[in-house]
Amino acid sequence: MKKIVITLLLSCIALTGIRAQIGTDFGVNMFVTLNGGLSYSRDVNSEFKPGFAGGIGVGKWILTPLAGRVDLDFMTGPSMRLPEHTVSYAAATMEFLWDPMATFSRVRNWDLNIYPVIGLGIIYRAGDGKLPTDRDVHSLLGVNANYRLGMGWDAYFEYKCFFLPLSFDDGRTFLHTAVLGFNHRFTQSPYSRRTQFESRAVADDWFLGFGIGPNYSLFDLFHNDHLGGLSMLGVAPEAMFGRNFSNFWTIRFQLTGLSAHQQFDTVRQQPGDAYSFTMLHADVMMNLSHLFNFKRGVKWNFLPYLGAGAIWRYDNILFDMAADFGLMARRYINAKGDLFIDLKYLMVAPRIGGGTGPNNDIYGVGIPSLTFGYIYNFGSSSTRYRIPAHAVIDCPSY
Repeated sequence: MKKIVITLLLSCIALTGIRAQIGTDFGVNMFVTLNGGLSYSRDVNSEFKPGFAGGIGVGKWILTPLAGRVDLDFMTGPSMRLPEHTVSYAAATMEFLWDPMATFSRVRNWDLNIYPVIGLGIIYRAGDGKLPTDRDVHSLLGVNANYRLGMGWDAYFEYKCFFLPLSFDDGRTFLHTAVLGFNHRFTQSPYSRRTQFESRAVADDWFLGFGIGPNYSLFDLFHNDHLGGLSMLGVAPEAMFGRNFSNFWTIRFQLTGLSAHQQFDTVRQQPGDAYSFTMLHADVMMNLSHLFNFKRGVKWNFLPYLGAGAIWRYDNILFDMAADFGLMARRYINAKGDLFIDLKYLMVAPRIGGGTGPNNDIYGVGIPSLTFGYIYNFGSSSTRYRIPAHAVIDCPSY
């Protein structure tokens, strides 16, 4: 129950933030999508088998480089319990699309655009005479290649990887889709993508950060009675690069992770084997300190976030995808510097963590971490902090 509450809280924050940031021009730069194609997943014998995938969606460009979209996806695939049996899935997802070209150029007039996609939602498996219904939460990572046809229409190819909890669908952890579709834009206005407190110059509001702290290897979040104590601690250095696109929205790329442990051995009462890993992920961050409007003089900024990316182990050369969510607090120091504290949870596949816990927890194998560090801000920081209007500023005398 606690895990569902955490997920719903993050979803509500995202939806509330979108509504708070789009102002009165709700219908401007909205779009709808329709697609169809293939789904791919592994059955109980670890064989890839294709199925059908299709979906519809509605979204809006809430910033020049960022869109929010609600998608309904429908898929079929082989059963994990019965290899020759086909099952049906439906997923409702809150997604974010990022426009890299609009991030690095003030003029955007390209016919072909590539948008990375991340999201969080609920997935449902339909029941039949052989299997019961099942439902759970999921996250996803994908990419959208969009080609402008004209008259408000686009054609696109989109790939998604759904990250599923271990308790869903008898242990299925991934579901892939590859679709072709059409996108229709309503009342398109590139200038209306900008909000009042959006970054105005391409060179402004970028940041680079470094941090380090402890992490902990978990295998049954909220249920594990044999955590292993301090023996399951690891080291979690972080390096991040990103941009504050407005007073509310931030996107960052982060490289994190160094050491972790496989499951605690309750028989011999010793920690599992240590291993080295790294995760590279993209996060969409929401600044709660400026949720409804920009506030001058605010030095503490609290940013919940969610994301996904690639993770790999070095000892057995294992590579997989993983999801993450957390909360970062930034403390303004001066025009160029911030201190930060980042509480993060990495949800990783069992093949990376070295197995599953005895209770088969909804989030499966996970690595929470707490890091402390420093952020250096490049260019002007127009979206991060502004001196209060009536502040007294000391000027040197000549």
